[in-house]
Amino acid sequence: MSEDFDYIEKIAGLIIRYHNEALSEDELLELRVWCAQSQANQALFERLSDPEFVKGKIRELPDIKSLKEAGWQQVRAVIEAEDPDVGAASMIPVSVKHIKWTRYFMAASIAGVLAIGAWLYIKNLSLSKTKTSPVLASNIKNDVAPGGNKAILTLADGSRLTLDSVGNGTIAQQGNMVVKKNVGALAYSSTSLHEKTGAVVYEQLAYNTLTTPAAGQFQLSLPDGSKVWLNNASSLRYPVAFTGKTREVELQGEAYFEVAKNSTQPFKVKVGGVTVNVLGTSFNIAAYSNENMIRTTLLTGGVGVSRGLSEAVVLKPGEQAQAAPAGSLKTVKDIDTDGVVAWKNGLFHFEKADIQTVMRQLARWYDVDVVYEGNITGRLFGGDIQRNLNLSQVLEILQKNQVHFDLEGRRITVRP
Repeated sequence: MSEDFDYIEKIAGLIIRYHNEALSEDELLELRVWCAQSQANQALFERLSDPEFVKGKIRELPDIKSLKEAGWQQVRAVIEAEDPDVGAASMIPVSVKHIKWTRYFMAASIAGVLAIGAWLYIKNLSLSKTKTSPVLASNIKNDVAPGGNKAILTLADGSRLTLDSVGNGTIAQQGNMVVKKNVGALAYSSTSLHEKTGAVVYEQLAYNTLTTPAAGQFQLSLPDGSKVWLNNASSLRYPVAFTGKTREVELQGEAYFEVAKNSTQPFKVKVGGVTVNVLGTSFNIAAYSNENMIRTTLLTGGVGVSRGLSEAVVLKPGEQAQAAPAGSLKTVKDIDTDGVVAWKNGLFHFEKADIQTVMRQLARWYDVDVVYEGNITGRLFGGDIQRNLNLSQVLEILQKNQVHFDLEGRRITVRP
């Protein structure tokens, strides 16, 4: 716990020196990163930039001599009274030590920060001048909100439904299959009580297509009970009912699958000349056209991945099949599966990623264009960043790696 207190004390010192205009360039970058970590951090910075708030908090404490002790006692009391896992911060910053904060600890830490620094802050800050959020100032002329639950459902008859604008509930009926929409999710169910798998006989096979735009994502429950999480700029074509010997779907882009087991009706995913064969398992397929590689990563169960008639591999959990257009199909072991599906859990995950790899992910999720100026090779990025942050916050974090960004409209310029 003393380690957490030390970190609070360090941040308090950075805030105080910021308002005294005494921060070094590295310290200013660290404070920028801390503010961008979460809305709670930014709110705390802004409240400590309000002289009236600071003066009010000081009045609540007994005297300057006992400020530090009183502040820590308040923090300890909150931690002991609340579940330490409630409200944990959902972001691991890039190149900055991760501290696990609860919502209550963040609120109580105001007292701790004030206890060690408020008297100095008041002493040096002109009470007639209030600074709010210039820590985030940079060459950013506007901001861009993150992506969300957006998708278009194209029915077998060619009609299109924009899912982020239609209401929840039943949105279509095809044969005896009902299509229902909930917040960020789509599900199929049979109106026939005796049909448990969606294997309904149609005069002809009918296919629907679920498409997410850039800055979009959506979930889908297929007629057999299998679940699909569709990432941004992706599409999945699938039958309204699985009636044949196999359950086949076609993917473009990226998706995470949890396939319902059915040994009599194997599940197949076709993507860019590659076929993934599975009975029941969970796996991720990334096949964006601008990534120049189809990656199939197995989390649980077992799958076979094939390309053409001569290439095939069988994966075990923790392995990834890689299929490049100019190379052979190969297996890579000991994959960080949590990192592969971080997007599904609301995170960007970077592991020794170059700037181009990073920016391709941002371009898709924020629906922006990216251009490069100057030599920016050799910089590698590592860590997780929340996908629910505004674009300006993400760029501030990435600038810790000595790269700079200009954001104007929906265009990012990357420069050394």
